[in-house]
Amino acid sequence: MKTLNFSIDNLNAIDSYLYAGNLYVFFENGRIAYISFTHIVRILQEQYPSYRNLFELAFLHNDYINTAAGRLFLGVNGVRDVILREWKKAQKEICFSILFQDIEKYFHNIGEWNSIPLDIRLYAMRLFIGCEDGLYESIISQDDKAKVSSGKINKVFDSRVVSVNAKYGVIAISADEEGLFSSSLIDDKHIKVKDNPDVNRTSLRTDWKETDILNYDASSRFQYIHNQYERTNKQTPNYHTLRKSGEFKRIDKFAIQIDDMDPLLNELQIERNDLNYCFNSGSSAFLKLKDGTFFATDFKQRTGGTYKKIIKESKGCNKIMSYAVVPSGCVLRYYDRTILYKDNEAFLLCGSPSYGVRSYTNSNQYRSLLSINTEESILIHSTESFNPLLTPQEDMGKYGRVRYSNIFRLNKHINNDFDELPF
Repeated sequence: MKTLNFSIDNLNAIDSYLYAGNLYVFFENGRIAYISFTHIVRILQEQYPSYRNLFELAFLHNDYINTAAGRLFLGVNGVRDVILREWKKAQKEICFSILFQDIEKYFHNIGEWNSIPLDIRLYAMRLFIGCEDGLYESIISQDDKAKVSSGKINKVFDSRVVSVNAKYGVIAISADEEGLFSSSLIDDKHIKVKDNPDVNRTSLRTDWKETDILNYDASSRFQYIHNQYERTNKQTPNYHTLRKSGEFKRIDKFAIQIDDMDPLLNELQIERNDLNYCFNSGSSAFLKLKDGTFFATDFKQRTGGTYKKIIKESKGCNKIMSYAVVPSGCVLRYYDRTILYKDNEAFLLCGSPSYGVRSYTNSNQYRSLLSINTEESILIHSTESFNPLLTPQEDMGKYGRVRYSNIFRLNKHINNDFDELPF
């Protein structure tokens, strides 16, 4: 099903990020500002009142269909069909848009960037900006009305940072040819990055596989990095915001074991030279081959054979610039277009060059949203199909009783009490 989307036009920004109820915008002139995302949707509802409730559901309540009440509601005969019919009508009827000059007065400044941002991450009420000359961090706070107060933007790392990632209390810093660095978050203090990298291989980007992380040192090559974690008190979530439930795990040792990608390739019977581009979600690896084949596969072996999902590739798409993962699909940004692959179909999201695309699958509220930055606009897409995530029981009914085993296994000889890494 095609997305429901709107644009914020006549806005010159190089990046944007949805976090804790606000849209953070990084303008070309160096300005960093935010605006309430709820307020943006309210303006959209006022402009197009016939779709008021649909906009609320599509852009502000992605978590609804995976609540007990939401699942029951959508299970009532005919309800889902009515919603989908209204969705398709809105998608075909008009291009929804808001002009920047109509909302500019609602933006709040929180600082300026001095070096061109290469990547941005908001996590645990902290703003991280990876730049040509290093990593910058600002500790922010938010009141009960989602109003943000930003601290000073401090430089915390001196090398070129091309990608920033964070989860379970750890910030992963990709410093290009210098390697992959990490730092733990400590209360309200700025992070301290070690002088030596955790992984000496080139680090262009990373992505999480649950509590482990994959480091990509080329467009089609990664190392699987095992991390050690501890479970925390379920009554006191970590790193939560006013609009996002917290995490109940914390990584206490980063990179205790590093594996090459060979176990996955052996399982799939694929040669390294056949790969064109790779990336991953929390449970699957996405691989595009040089012959145009594009599929996703579990990180776990099935006793009945490896499960592969072939994804319909769009013709005429060559070099991949970046990607984003969404529920039941993914988005690829090419030089001249951005395409959503979902439910074995391909949908054009943007027919012109763009600066980047972001998804928010770790967010409850925005799990199905995408933001795409072009030269003069920010595009917000909702990819929701109103199919609730499968429960373990439903998953078992779909695939049968299948045993899994991890393709990447932690060596049993690893000692959890070591002080130095064995490599």
